[in-house]
Amino acid sequence: MSISIARHLPQVLLSLLLVACTGSKEPATLPPAGNRDSGLLVLTRADQNRSADLRVGETFELRLAENPTTGFGWAIDSSDNQRLVLEGTTYSAPEQSGFVGARGQRSFIFRARQPGDVVLALKYWRFWEGDASVSERFSVNLHILP
Repeated sequence: MSISIARHLPQVLLSLLLVACTGSKEPATLPPAGNRDSGLLVLTRADQNRSADLRVGETFELRLAENPTTGFGWAIDSSDNQRLVLEGTTYSAPEQSGFVGARGQRSFIFRARQPGDVVLALKYWRFWEGDASVSERFSVNLHILP
């Protein structure tokens, strides 16, 4: 019987070591998405897959790098039109001139309409080429409070 225990001891010790190293840690929590700029919530590419809280009636801005001269542009892939409305979008050319093909900035302004959770997803694509042309994606979780 002692030979059987000795034979399996390395496997048992390895299993206990793995459980001790991986089972005791809590998952890291990310800070809330976005920054406040004069009270306006501003989200950027750095907020990919993060969460933000806002209130009904509040507007926020999403800023993403874009280069429309290549035919690529950002488009909303999924949202919830009952809870979130697109108020407008603008494009700002790169500040430094002389760089052909440099990316400017696409800004989307949204307003929260109703309480609830919304996953806002966008895709960077050439619309005439369809989903096969998607080269980037952006997603943020929004918690709209009353």
